[in-house]
Amino acid sequence: MNLPIAGAVVVPMPREEKKVKSLLKKLKGVEIKGVGSKGIAIVLEAKTTEDLESISKKIEKWNCVIDFQLVYFNVEDIK
Repeated sequence: MNLPIAGAVVVPMPREEKKVKSLLKKLKGVEIKGVGSKGIAIVLEAKTTEDLESISKKIEKWNCVIDFQLVYFNVEDIK
């Protein structure tokens, strides 16, 4: 079985970091890994690459997000 996994940085609008973190925590398959001056580092996991793309596009469209930067993408073979 394959598991799509990706790492990304979500850049919130000024003064919207708390809101973005709250929204991210509500998404299934999204884990916040860290917060820094460049944005919020996240890891995304989904059953399919299409699901992963759907989650990414959803985050991208939030009004409180300036940018969504995909850092890496991998499909892990799990047994």
